[in-house]
Amino acid sequence: MLEFIFSAANVPFGVALAIVFFIALLEGIGVLFGAGLSQFVDSMLPEMDFDIDAPDIESPGIFVQFLSWLRFGQVPFIILLIVILTLFGLIGFALQGVVTDTFGTPLPAWIAAPLAGVASLPLIRGCAGLLNRIMPRDETDAISRTELVGHHGVITLGRAEQGSPAQARIKDALGNSHYVMVEPHEGENALEQGDQITLLRQDKTRFVAMKNQTEN
Repeated sequence: MLEFIFSAANVPFGVALAIVFFIALLEGIGVLFGAGLSQFVDSMLPEMDFDIDAPDIESPGIFVQFLSWLRFGQVPFIILLIVILTLFGLIGFALQGVVTDTFGTPLPAWIAAPLAGVASLPLIRGCAGLLNRIMPRDETDAISRTELVGHHGVITLGRAEQGSPAQARIKDALGNSHYVMVEPHEGENALEQGDQITLLRQDKTRFVAMKNQTEN
């Protein structure tokens, strides 16, 4: 068993689970001193509110949409990282165990790791969604996306045109940053990266915005 666990073919999965162990250890030490690792990491990251149903390879914000699909920003970053590493490691060992029992030898790590990564994605999304529903929320998390209408922001990634949204960062009344996908208002010119905008309305998972006439 130990030979299987520590074999070269299982190095990526062993490393992933080892990182989870050290994160838990650091979190425990931090709690003893009154400052957990998760709180420290979350304080270093911007508040993010991704809400895209699924990745869309034709949109300019594909990476943002992929993070949205994984529910990044809906649970604390450290918790999501632990979920990702744990599922990747466990699925990887399970995969290698099945392959070894069937063929007598495990897959090379460079083949097994991508397979385990892809196989773990739906479970990561499901676990993150479950945690998002059961974890307590701060008062600052209670803002509805519809309340972002009328707020100002800036295009941060891509070029927004009709039918081709771009990523924008919007500040809410509490000062939190929300990353949403926006399209220009009907009849408006394309919105370029760096343009200051105002959200006019929400259209399903996207917002319709117009470029501010006066930019500071």
